[in-house]
Amino acid sequence: MTVRLLRAADLALVCPMKEAIEAVAAGFASLSSGQATVPARLSVPLKDGVALTMPAALDGAPSYSVKVVAVAPGNARLGRPTVTATVLLGDAATGELLAMIDGTALTALRTGAAGGVAARELSRRESTRAAVFGAGAQARAQLLGLRSVRDIRDVCLVTRDPAHAAAFREWASGEPGLAGVAIHPSSARDAVASADVVVTATTSRTPVFEGRWLGTGVHVTAVGSFTPETRELDDETLRGARIVVDQRVAALAEAGELRGLSERDVVELGEIVAGRVPGRASASQRTVFKSVGNAIQDLAVAAWAFERACERGLGEEIAFP
Repeated sequence: MTVRLLRAADLALVCPMKEAIEAVAAGFASLSSGQATVPARLSVPLKDGVALTMPAALDGAPSYSVKVVAVAPGNARLGRPTVTATVLLGDAATGELLAMIDGTALTALRTGAAGGVAARELSRRESTRAAVFGAGAQARAQLLGLRSVRDIRDVCLVTRDPAHAAAFREWASGEPGLAGVAIHPSSARDAVASADVVVTATTSRTPVFEGRWLGTGVHVTAVGSFTPETRELDDETLRGARIVVDQRVAALAEAGELRGLSERDVVELGEIVAGRVPGRASASQRTVFKSVGNAIQDLAVAAWAFERACERGLGEEIAFP
């Protein structure tokens, strides 16, 4: 028996951001229509962080997935990724392992793709200015996803460390998808005041900006916090906004920003993608996409990548077990 090993470089070749956005959009639609089985993720504490397992299956699909992911915020001080993961893709008929995929790269890709879907459905079409909080892999993927659906030309980057901002700008200069995008460091207040779209992808436990600084009709995507004790957005940011989540049950249980809200207060992104509920109601409406991550995203991207890799003979086939 052989298993296909897909590293980060393989994933980039077989599933570019635009294709990941389409795969994730379809996954969200299936999730909201009740076709997906996504059990609540299990977590165990680490010395500085948490490890999680995230399984997913889809009715009639040829494969299922399980991701094991660790989040260790302290890694940033060591110059190491704060999120590391492995995704296992299995045959839905036999249960046999089909592929092992770099889950760190896949997590960034599918989260960026989710942000891209949200921006496509919720942000104003004429949006050109973005504020990005954070400079790690998640922030980079979010910008790529956003740029894939909107003509973003100017990015205000907010980081705690100037060196992180410099590294982000150097990375962006080598990305073909970001050609012509001006990126410059900014204060939080100045960044959000001029933004059409605000993205938060940080490890902060407290809000990273004040909602009263936001302009009219702004779209906000928040992907950094994923526990009831942490939040990147304050109450003012959410007040009066159209609040969209990846999955009601998970988001209301896990997102600190949504504590005290009920299922009636939020809609799922998949419902909007499928046309079952409206997204943005007007140019002046504020929209917020709060994502805690969902395993259907992992399955959607992993399955797409595996199929393309097999077609193109990419990745490494290894004997296992």
